[in-house]
Amino acid sequence: MKFKLKKNKLFVNVFWTFIFGLALIVTSISSNYMQVLSDKNSIITPVVKTDDEEITRSDKIANYIDSIEEGSLVDVIDIKKEVTSILKINNNRYESILFDYETGTEVTIDTLIKDDKKEDFKEKITELLYLKYPKFIADVLSNFDKTNVYFMKDNELIIYYYDYDITPAVKEDLYLTVNYNEIKDYLDITVDLDSEYSNEDGSVINPAKKQIAITFDDGPGAYTERLAGILEDNHAHSTFFMLGKNMSYYKDVIQTLYQNGNEIGYHSYAHKNFLRQEISDIEREFKESNEILKSIIGEEITLTRPPYGSINNEVKESLDTTFILWNIDTEDWRHKDTDYLTNYVMDNVFEGAIILFHDIHKTSVDTIEKLLPLLYVEGYQLVTVSDLANINGVTLENHQTYRYFK
Repeated sequence: MKFKLKKNKLFVNVFWTFIFGLALIVTSISSNYMQVLSDKNSIITPVVKTDDEEITRSDKIANYIDSIEEGSLVDVIDIKKEVTSILKINNNRYESILFDYETGTEVTIDTLIKDDKKEDFKEKITELLYLKYPKFIADVLSNFDKTNVYFMKDNELIIYYYDYDITPAVKEDLYLTVNYNEIKDYLDITVDLDSEYSNEDGSVINPAKKQIAITFDDGPGAYTERLAGILEDNHAHSTFFMLGKNMSYYKDVIQTLYQNGNEIGYHSYAHKNFLRQEISDIEREFKESNEILKSIIGEEITLTRPPYGSINNEVKESLDTTFILWNIDTEDWRHKDTDYLTNYVMDNVFEGAIILFHDIHKTSVDTIEKLLPLLYVEGYQLVTVSDLANINGVTLENHQTYRYFK
């Protein structure tokens, strides 16, 4: 009996010892698992930081700004916390420096352009230079061989140009504003993009300049195509008073002139004096010339310059057109000398002038090529007669004669 009791008690002790040991093992495994899980969670759950906590502007940049001479600092722009662009002025010239926003390391525009896009960037800048400036300026600036100052703003890059030798000498500050939309694919940084923007276009009427109209009579002729290219190179627009009998022979030239923003007017059919013609002949020739012009550019005659400036009320009432005269006559048919003609215009030009040339003379076209850069650097802009009238608040009316608009 006693033996049985001892045996049962031993069995119970072994059983509870086993249970206790098993509990210890389970507790240990559970503790280790929770530790592993805790460690795992600590890895995949980051500490949330604000942008300001993640990236702050380097103290080196602040120290540089503090070192700038008082009155010299123009602007400081932070580009997406990637680049800090600083513009200052010294001796009437802009100076710019670019920094890595976080490290304060100085960078250049070249380091911000993707390695495989550097030539594309240069070509785009060149394209925009020719859009803004006449050829005699863009030809020089596009060499990129003097002093270029690059200032980055939130939505655009401004390039200031210095130390370039341009003839004739330019009196204005030379700079180019480049919207980031134009160069976004070339940049190695993040930038803001405008939903709408417009590039600087030298062909657009600039209210800061003095507008004049240079007009051409008697063409089109053998030199008109070359003249069209000269005007285009200089962002200049003119009004051409053409002979009806010449229009059909120069359709391509007329289309080029028109597409380039020039204005096509009428100068009689065969350069006959209106005062020596029958009104019926004047009307018939006007109608015929009108049909020719409309077949070429899709528009009818609106402006007419009477040959020799000869006009009377009877002629004015006979044609549904505006009659345009001039207030500077170069007499280029008489003075076939480019130096004389150039000096004559420069000595007599004034804002609002309507200047008379003829595109049938080679010397006249040679003069225009020499003259346009000189007029540009003196602040003049060449516009059509209609634009000149509009700028001066004049509404051109049929059957009326205009010699000037001021």
